[in-house]
Amino acid sequence: MAAKRRQKGHEPTERELRKLERVLATESREVENIESQIQYLEEKLLEKRPSHFSKRDIVNAFFASLIIGFTVILNARIIDIAMALTPAHIVTIIIATCLILFAEIYFVGYTRVKPEEHRKLGQFMAKRFFTFYTVAIIVSFVLTYILGIDMFIPTFAGIVKLVVLISMPGAAGAAIPSMLKQF
Repeated sequence: MAAKRRQKGHEPTERELRKLERVLATESREVENIESQIQYLEEKLLEKRPSHFSKRDIVNAFFASLIIGFTVILNARIIDIAMALTPAHIVTIIIATCLILFAEIYFVGYTRVKPEEHRKLGQFMAKRFFTFYTVAIIVSFVLTYILGIDMFIPTFAGIVKLVVLISMPGAAGAAIPSMLKQF
């Protein structure tokens, strides 16, 4: 009998309407979920927008800096080079390191941030810059002491020179993992 009423164009019952509304609501949520997943994939794969800075980025920076630091510190002439550095050289190395880090962070990371995300340049740069440079300095000190290179340098000022020298490529290396995520 119900089948005959439907065939003749009978209006659906209140119960059938509620059931249809529930099905439509479920379908709508599924469509929204699929749309958000597609948008996420588009951002990550096509636009390659940088993700928010996380602990994982710090760990990656540490290992990248460690690898680069090993290659530099094991150079046979590194102690002679560090000991020959003047204060002007030290300041120049620090400034060059800062410029390299700022350029890496800005051109590889921040240029991909969309304006609607409201991520401020200063905040974006500061987190990454201070993290990468701090990691590079820590790694440089640790490598200097673990490998016993401090035994060949007579003064603490000489050790600082060596750390500044090694921290330059170490800082650039610390930024490599975040750069690689963008490509």
